[in-house]
Amino acid sequence: ATAVAFQSGRDFSEVDPQALGAKAAREAAEALHGSPVPAGSYRIILRWDAMQALMETFCGIFSAENAQQGMSLLNGREGEAIAAPCVTLMDDPLLPFCMEAILHRRFDDQGVPTFGKDLIEKGVLKTLLHNRKTAKKQGIASTGNAARMGLSAPVTVAPSNLFFQPGTQSLAEMEAQMGDGLVITDLSGLHAGANTISGDFSLLSKGYLLEGGKRVRPVEQITVAGNFYQLLKDIRALGNDLTFPASGVGAPSVDVGTLAVSGK
Repeated sequence: ATAVAFQSGRDFSEVDPQALGAKAAREAAEALHGSPVPAGSYRIILRWDAMQALMETFCGIFSAENAQQGMSLLNGREGEAIAAPCVTLMDDPLLPFCMEAILHRRFDDQGVPTFGKDLIEKGVLKTLLHNRKTAKKQGIASTGNAARMGLSAPVTVAPSNLFFQPGTQSLAEMEAQMGDGLVITDLSGLHAGANTISGDFSLLSKGYLLEGGKRVRPVEQITVAGNFYQLLKDIRALGNDLTFPASGVGAPSVDVGTLAVSGK
């Protein structure tokens, strides 16, 4: 079993290598001797790292450029409830670095001033992400999300610091509230097993089994399947552990309701 721990900061003195090594070792040890669970429908918590990986894979659905090209099912759905009422999804390029956000910029790559905005507010889609071109097509102002990979690259649309507004519960409290189910800590095959247009995904997963809110044993060699658009609607709770793992996309742990699991 392998595991990774990380910490970000502006000064080397803020990093504790021994604590990071101990955390990674503990996580690897807890994953030893994992085995599948029987196939079926399970209550699922996606731990922050698994949720972040899934969100990073599907964040393109919030691009107005993709929506206008038929590559997102959110085209023209502003004002519609697309997620559970507990869900607020934000994009904020002005987050302070102390929140572990990677990007902090005041202007996008077309010179438009940036600002924080809610893409989803209490479950309702408020806006997609726009550059000048996509905003002009829709007759609105740019959201300051123009991006380009280099001087000769075309201007596209990209988030800055995209994240779910965290809740108030710790992961342990969410586990106790859920009772029986699975906590997924790792998702594999995101490029092959996720359709970023339809939202369907079927992903090799690892994690641990919960019974009565307590960790029972490690789980591996299972496949978790669902649809990202439906997952947004099924979210029951979000944790207080919002993390940006060296990426502009962050997430807390999320109780996503019930998903299909293929195991032994």
